[in-house]
Amino acid sequence: MEKDKITQSLRIFRERRDDLLHEDTSTFEINLQRLLEFCDQDELIKPLINSIEKIEHISGDKWWEQISSEREITFPTNLDEDLALRISILKELAKVPTRIFSFGFAIGKSKGNEAVESFRSMVIRPLLSELSERVSKAADIATPEERALQAVPLSRIPSAKQTRIFLSHKSVDKPIVMRYYNALKELGFEPWLDQPDMPAGTNLERGILDGFEKSCAAIFFVTENFKDENYLATEVDYAIVQKRKKGKKFSIITLRYHASSAIPGLLNTYIYKDVQNDLDGLTEVLRSLPIELGPVRWKQEVI
Repeated sequence: MEKDKITQSLRIFRERRDDLLHEDTSTFEINLQRLLEFCDQDELIKPLINSIEKIEHISGDKWWEQISSEREITFPTNLDEDLALRISILKELAKVPTRIFSFGFAIGKSKGNEAVESFRSMVIRPLLSELSERVSKAADIATPEERALQAVPLSRIPSAKQTRIFLSHKSVDKPIVMRYYNALKELGFEPWLDQPDMPAGTNLERGILDGFEKSCAAIFFVTENFKDENYLATEVDYAIVQKRKKGKKFSIITLRYHASSAIPGLLNTYIYKDVQNDLDGLTEVLRSLPIELGPVRWKQEVI
């Protein structure tokens, strides 16, 4: 697809999704119809829906019959089967909108607006959350869906091969680096570490080079153990090459944990930060990265 069409698809999908999830319950029926019609016609979304619906023996109609007779709401444990069922459930509801009252009775909600709100949370939101992730991947977007589907100019959206964060360190400093790895993962970034990102049998130098090629930043953890030798020297060289090639889209971030530790010669031309603890270091990392965190939103379990 052309970039303009991808941007248009992302923009409309976001609008249809947000209308269905957040608009007044009085417009629920029409917003459901609009989303389903768009997904059935859009060049980016339709193939994703079709691939999910290929799963056999999934019937939204039987699901609606089950909750009407048994008042029991269940979903498959397999993710693709779960998604296929939710799509079928929505299509059946679009055919017979009054079925929303059966759902309300099944969960003890007698008012229509309460049934709609619960249906949004229990049935629609998990589907659209996963579908948003798949849409972003189909558009070759690595960032989380809350950032990827904001309909910003496509030039603002990096590809899946540009957004990793390379963590360079001595093996003895692994405990420090693992804390950063876990924190960055939790924040939605994709940190790169020799373990687990290089499976057994991977050529070490090729694996490191590939890690740099797919990264937007390299973080060097300078402690008293850090010495500019062997693979560390190679990683410094690779980082400088990426900086020259990618310019502002690649950051070299050096964190010095001990003031007496020597900064490698090739990194002296780049700004480094003395940090007293991991929190200071993480703050500097977030300030220096060329990519940003997504907007704040409520956690799924809260709503």
